[in-house]
Amino acid sequence: MSHPNRPKGDLTRDVVAVVGSLEFECPTGLAIARDLIHAELADRRPDLVVTTGAAGVEKIAASVADELGIPNLAFAARGGWDGPHGTRATLAKVTAICTRAMRVSCRRSRTQGSGFITDRAEANHKPVRRIVIDNDATVHDTGWTTTPVPEAK
Repeated sequence: MSHPNRPKGDLTRDVVAVVGSLEFECPTGLAIARDLIHAELADRRPDLVVTTGAAGVEKIAASVADELGIPNLAFAARGGWDGPHGTRATLAKVTAICTRAMRVSCRRSRTQGSGFITDRAEANHKPVRRIVIDNDATVHDTGWTTTPVPEAK
């Protein structure tokens, strides 16, 4: 696959986690989220899109990836918070696999899993993009940011 945003010969895999809210208070929130996800995936053409398979933003991401011919993989949690296939393990797996993470959320979102993924990705010096959609459809976008790796002493 050709990657227009990478230097020729760069074989690094681009695996983007797309995570976020299950629902939005803003009536057009999901449509706005879809447009933002589509623009990101169409522009950057990642090798793989990973999610937890949750409703809302993550189902939209899988649908957009399919539409664009981008492979996608959902890691669904089974069981409670703990355990080998529980929520904590699933969130950690998505965080470990991704090379960058994009979160699209409602301002009043109660979801915590998408925050866990983006916070852990950021702590591991992976690029993170946080997008918040207000009730009045105002979009707040950090763009792609990366926490610098501390210099060795």
